[in-house]
Amino acid sequence: MPNVKMSYTLLVLLYVFSLSPAAAQSYDSGMSAENFRRWLIHADVVDVLTNESAKVSVGNVPVPGGSVSMADNPTATFDVSYFLTPNFAVNVYTGYPPRAHIKGAGPLASFGTLASANYGPLTVSGEYHFLGLGAFKPYLGIGVTYAIFLNVDDAALQNVSVDNAFGPAFKIGLDYDVSEQWTIHSYIQQIILSTDVNATVNGIPASARVKINPTIVGIGIGYRF
Repeated sequence: MPNVKMSYTLLVLLYVFSLSPAAAQSYDSGMSAENFRRWLIHADVVDVLTNESAKVSVGNVPVPGGSVSMADNPTATFDVSYFLTPNFAVNVYTGYPPRAHIKGAGPLASFGTLASANYGPLTVSGEYHFLGLGAFKPYLGIGVTYAIFLNVDDAALQNVSVDNAFGPAFKIGLDYDVSEQWTIHSYIQQIILSTDVNATVNGIPASARVKINPTIVGIGIGYRF
């Protein structure tokens, strides 16, 4: 599965290739002001790199140093952009919800897995797509994510609930046109996301404010129409 190093490598390779004369004369995908394709869809395989931390309380008493850990998750994402102009687009983004196992960290490490859940984003963004670089089309996006947590299962904690949450999302990506309709796509997206977790431990109420802040790195394909 892709990782940060792979995505950076792809970004560099596509940028270098875009500087060649052949690339500069390559496909413009109908993105001129007079005639451009309004729809662009992407399908990508990704790594979700979590940057988690937490403030944990048990019986309304803070646990000093208590935190959580989550493994990175491979999954797939899908998004659709609608171009209002050749440069500006509105993007809707989602993905297949991966399974996360939330483990104790610090003094809570001995508890092992605290709970498990599937999670997935629904992000709506505005995007600016840079033109004039031939087949190479980088873009920037900023938007809002609504994260949904599904199939929450107890482990060391009981009666676990995880709140859905909103957070800002920032994206940098590129499309490299290999034909008038098909592209090679790569992106990095940073979501700033926190959620509230409530549970019990042997009948004692427990709660945590968990920062997930996932960095999503993906590569895949795109199609314009």
